[in-house]
Amino acid sequence: MTSPPTSQPDDGHPADGPVAAAIGLLAKQGFDATSVEELAEASGMSRSTFFRRFGSKEDVVFADHERILRQVNDRLSESRLEPPAAVADAAMLVFEHHLRNPATSRARYGLLQAVPALRDRELVTSHRYERAFLQFLNDTLPGKGRHEYKAVAFAAAVVAVHNAFLRQWLRTTPKAGDTAAADRKRAAALAAELQSLAETFRPALLGSPAPSQPAPTVVVTVLPGTADREAIAQAVRDALPWEHS
Repeated sequence: MTSPPTSQPDDGHPADGPVAAAIGLLAKQGFDATSVEELAEASGMSRSTFFRRFGSKEDVVFADHERILRQVNDRLSESRLEPPAAVADAAMLVFEHHLRNPATSRARYGLLQAVPALRDRELVTSHRYERAFLQFLNDTLPGKGRHEYKAVAFAAAVVAVHNAFLRQWLRTTPKAGDTAAADRKRAAALAAELQSLAETFRPALLGSPAPSQPAPTVVVTVLPGTADREAIAQAVRDALPWEHS
């Protein structure tokens, strides 16, 4: 699971200008070929301000990791859903952010493919989301520690499915037309997959639901006039299908 490339509160608006400009320049010129001075100029700030805000070229690529991770944790802590469903719901936050910022997200993805050091840091980012999901599950599932390894498997599965959808989207070349409709369809497909995954793991994490009671057998028979007990009993036996097998 990847961290979105922005540095302002995620209020549903596109990525902020400085980060988008910096990532766009890095993607255009190359990571190693771009100086901090050039990034600061593209971002509209001085070199010292750039360092105070981002720290380094690597940091600007992952500028909003901590903030988005906090948002994920906040969504989990506020959720009233069952733990597996809450994790699936929180996982959509990152994907939806990327959909709102396609140009910056795709430029960032290109950087990750070109720079091994960034790919390594991306793995650390994914593991932090996985650990956040696992911590939430361990804190909220019934029976402390009883489902530890199943929770590990579920948290890893959610991140893996999210990242598979995200990589597929990032590799897709946008076509002219209503890309918003296509993105909504893709987001709905991911949400459905995560919900299905949560349902698959639910019995292992929460325990199997109580077995449903078998439906009562109802036999209706109508007898003409007044009938004695034996006649009624015989009519009921005749109405039972297994009596004739």
